[in-house]
Amino acid sequence: MKARYTLCVVASLLFAAIAGATSNLNLSKSNIYRLTYPSELASPIQVQAMLAELDKMGPADAARLKQWLPANFKRFGIAGDRIKKIIVLPRGREMKEMGIILLTQPDDEAAAIAVTVKSSKSNSSE
Repeated sequence: MKARYTLCVVASLLFAAIAGATSNLNLSKSNIYRLTYPSELASPIQVQAMLAELDKMGPADAARLKQWLPANFKRFGIAGDRIKKIIVLPRGREMKEMGIILLTQPDDEAAAIAVTVKSSKSNSSE
């Protein structure tokens, strides 16, 4: 009995470690925007609050978003000084929502864009 319990605990920890290692990017979706960010930057609750505020604001162009986001990071408890680059992807054939990517490491740009576009396509059941 103890061996079976121990095996279950070890298996659960192994699955959790694998799941955590697969991607360090969280994806959050609103009605208008899709936000990709490193998991250590913000909690899902912080990001959902920010996306709700963005949804209230309505559709905005890239310039307005790049101005609004840094001005409001602190309000949502996000460490804006850690963000090195903000990328805004327009809505279009590849993206149903406008994509916003917050990067703490600019080298991650290509991977973050690929993940954002791919996840937008996979959630296109609306």
